[in-house]
Amino acid sequence: MSSPVRLGSINPGDIVRVSVRGRMFHAVVKGTANDGLQVEPIERNISYRQIKARDVLEHWAKRGRPRAEATAQENPAQASFDHLLDH
Repeated sequence: MSSPVRLGSINPGDIVRVSVRGRMFHAVVKGTANDGLQVEPIERNISYRQIKARDVLEHWAKRGRPRAEATAQENPAQASFDHLLDH
């Protein structure tokens, strides 16, 4: 059995893998519910919209893409194609 997941670390937009009564599916977190999470299942044949903390098997946090400026600052040798774009 896996270790329990803390709901405090799960935010809207994150993806969770869930097992509700033996039915396993992935879902996007929409927000918090009374004692769990409101989710939007990724698979079409799932009707669960609220889950409890004990139902969460895995959690993937949503991360934004790194900004191009930040990448260029980290690696100044990285070539830029900005001069090729029409302004």
